[in-house]
Amino acid sequence: MASCDMCGKETGLVLAEIEKVEMKVCQNCAKYGVIRRRADEVRVSSKKMHHEPAFRVTDNYASILRQAREKQGLSQEDFARYLQERESIVAKWEQGKMQPSVDIARRLERILGLSLVVEDVEQAFEKEKNSKPEGFTLGDFMKVRKKV
Repeated sequence: MASCDMCGKETGLVLAEIEKVEMKVCQNCAKYGVIRRRADEVRVSSKKMHHEPAFRVTDNYASILRQAREKQGLSQEDFARYLQERESIVAKWEQGKMQPSVDIARRLERILGLSLVVEDVEQAFEKEKNSKPEGFTLGDFMKVRKKV
């Protein structure tokens, strides 16, 4: 049987939000937050089991946006008005000083009919669980005194 995340009691648990954190707690500790549901009703989502591909904005977004503006024969001011963005933002995008978020890039794709978002093919790596951290830790500097 699972134990309460707060007090450690091994009783029936509920899922409660306590100080903006979801925890599996006993009925007694649940009074410190808002009860969401019984802990045994928690289901694992099938979406979490599959890794969804990550997306990013293409590296040459600045030239793509500039070419799209020039193709339509618009100034940066008119182009910004057409995109419903500020002129300074469009200028920074075209200069490559600021990258649009993936959501904004998708919106620009719909408006302009071009491709700005690509799948991120970088693979995240997981550290081995048993590997030692590099460098010193706080525990390396502390002396543990035992009471005799």
